[in-house]
Amino acid sequence: MNMGQMLMSIGALLLLTLTVLRVNNTILQTDTIMQESKFGILATSIATSLIEKASKKSFDANTFEDAVSNWSSLTPANALGPGAGETDPDTFNDFDDFDGYTEQITTLPSATYDVSCDVCYINPNNPNGQLSTQSWHKKMTVTVSSPFSQDTIKLSTIFSYWHFR
Repeated sequence: MNMGQMLMSIGALLLLTLTVLRVNNTILQTDTIMQESKFGILATSIATSLIEKASKKSFDANTFEDAVSNWSSLTPANALGPGAGETDPDTFNDFDDFDGYTEQITTLPSATYDVSCDVCYINPNNPNGQLSTQSWHKKMTVTVSSPFSQDTIKLSTIFSYWHFR
């Protein structure tokens, strides 16, 4: 083998090595993106499930059995959260019982998720604000994070009280 053939062989091996490294790098990046997507979808599902569970409850503890026609009859803004004996979503009877609720989900095979809920009264003209008094509209924000994911998922919903006579 002469010198030219040897240099061409070394060059071909170098190109093959660089190609293999590039393919491996692409595969690893794709795997990371797939894992992040999987964690994001699961976190979104967890948040959506909690919002759906809360939306099936009564608007307020005071509207559970009878309709109210005045804001002052609703739970005060500083008293939102679970009532006595309400310890988990299965025992909650109204939407604002989810205020301050936290949970760590460790039963999924892929990751551990930390879930927290905040509920507040809002003015529909400023849904990102928070009222210190009662209104006919409550906003729930569910935050889901995981030490296995770079992203934190935040989903919000607004639940309004409607009563027709």
